[in-house]
Amino acid sequence: MDLTKTLGEYDSVRYWQSGKLYDGFITKVNKDFIEGRFCETNEYGEKFGVFFNTIIYRQSFEGLNLQWFYEGQGGDNSAIGCAGYWEEFKVA
Repeated sequence: MDLTKTLGEYDSVRYWQSGKLYDGFITKVNKDFIEGRFCETNEYGEKFGVFFNTIIYRQSFEGLNLQWFYEGQGGDNSAIGCAGYWEEFKVA
């Protein structure tokens, strides 16, 4: 799967690592990895700490439970009254 066909620069993504939630955005999409800026986030969506740059490889997506904010669609594929929703990113 070529990530450049699905993800784009500035797409919102989040992931879990060692029990902590990190939220941020993509700065570069490559065929096999993404680069992004992330910050630790609590369960209420409040960001704390400093933003940091990181690279996440495609084969790590499932282990990190990486999620992508699918803009303009509701959970039932409708766009009625909804800005979007968090979708777990599965890699084929």
